[in-house]
Amino acid sequence: MKSRHSIALQILLIAFLSVSALARETCTVGVVSGSVTIDGRPLLWKNRDSSHKDNEVAFFRGPRYDFIGVINTNDTTQVWMGINTAGFAIMNSESLDQPGDSVDTEGFFMKKALGLCGSVSDFQAMLDSTNQSPRGTRSNFGCIDAFGQAAIFETGNSTYEKFDANDPVQAPDGFVVRANFSMTGKGKQAYGTWRYHRAYELFKKAIDRNQMSHAYILQKVARDLVSDELNPYPLPYKESYDGGPVGFIKTRNSINRYRTVSCAVFRGVQKGEPLYLATMWIILGEPIAGAAIPLWPIVGRVPAELDGEKGSVLNQFFQDLKKRLYPDEDFPWYADSELLVGPRAITSGLIEIEQQILLDTERKLIRWRRGQPNFKEFYDFEEKMISRILRARF
Repeated sequence: MKSRHSIALQILLIAFLSVSALARETCTVGVVSGSVTIDGRPLLWKNRDSSHKDNEVAFFRGPRYDFIGVINTNDTTQVWMGINTAGFAIMNSESLDQPGDSVDTEGFFMKKALGLCGSVSDFQAMLDSTNQSPRGTRSNFGCIDAFGQAAIFETGNSTYEKFDANDPVQAPDGFVVRANFSMTGKGKQAYGTWRYHRAYELFKKAIDRNQMSHAYILQKVARDLVSDELNPYPLPYKESYDGGPVGFIKTRNSINRYRTVSCAVFRGVQKGEPLYLATMWIILGEPIAGAAIPLWPIVGRVPAELDGEKGSVLNQFFQDLKKRLYPDEDFPWYADSELLVGPRAITSGLIEIEQQILLDTERKLIRWRRGQPNFKEFYDFEEKMISRILRARF
């Protein structure tokens, strides 16, 4: 018979492991070569899964380049995905199977990179220069730039391996996706293999059909609800699964997860286009409970609704909608599918607003590509799109 002391230690160990798992940055990410997108512009994507549900977008003055990035509310020391005025964008997913024993400096490292790097080549040089430091990173870093480069770097404390989306050998389909493991890792701590395979399937399908775009990733990939346990489509789901309420979907292992706190898709520029037109599309909440807006670092600030004294108003708006999608405290990872589509829908209503924002933004970009725009017009447009969402009633 086990002693009370032994049982108590086991309980503490289980609790510790549960908390550790909850705190992990378990994200799904991808990078796409402009050679396979519908408009020739490279793409970079991240669904950020985290225990830090309060997210903001902040503006930073860097030593070489100014930039905008997603941060945990009131923590400007780290950036979790962002883009700078040179058109260089970066994001990451944690990969604990990479070599090294130091971790959790990725946010600091990406903030530094955004202020210093004008290209993917610059970032690779930064990795070279920090191999002997060591960096304290065990992560998959994804980058695109204004020169058409697009790559993911599987990075340990003092090593890295580059996977180039433009390399027909490394990426025969023109893209690279990752979850929370590396192809060059030890393979003992692989996490998110289902999300990786599902993202790969969705990317491949879009490219085979000549449909790969920022809009496709936002609306078809980032919000995907298929898991290794359940395909709930077509929605609404009419059954009960794994002890959950009738009509509710378990979102613990899908790409869109109940732990997804924000999503970004960075759309680069074609060669020769103004660098300042590289765009950050950000959903400042769980994708099925939010809508994307466009942002540009050249503006020199972000709207107050994204970075207020008490946090982001837009983020809180999306969190309030999420509470309605996940109403049962006994099943915190079960979403009510009746609120995803149909007459009471929240999600389809948000996607409808987002679709109009996508169309209006494309009209603006077409005009801005023809001549030098007034940068105040960028800011006014950002504000207008945010207001459109906050005025909506669901």
